[in-house]
Amino acid sequence: MELEMDYKYVRIAELTENIEKLNNLIEIHRTTTKSNSMVKQYAYKRREFIVELQELFKSLRLTISTIEEAA
Repeated sequence: MELEMDYKYVRIAELTENIEKLNNLIEIHRTTTKSNSMVKQYAYKRREFIVELQELFKSLRLTISTIEEAA
């Protein structure tokens, strides 16, 4: 019997992986290149992923917040 994972759960995994990668890229550009434009671009994309992730979590009756929102 082949198990097929629901799209929602695959997308949640993809989004969390992408957010993690963007966090790393943001940190690299903040500390090494000091490129504000790159930081802004990555932060914008990160925010898009977070919004999508929040919507997926709503369907599971869960909520998430970022450290920035909690502070």
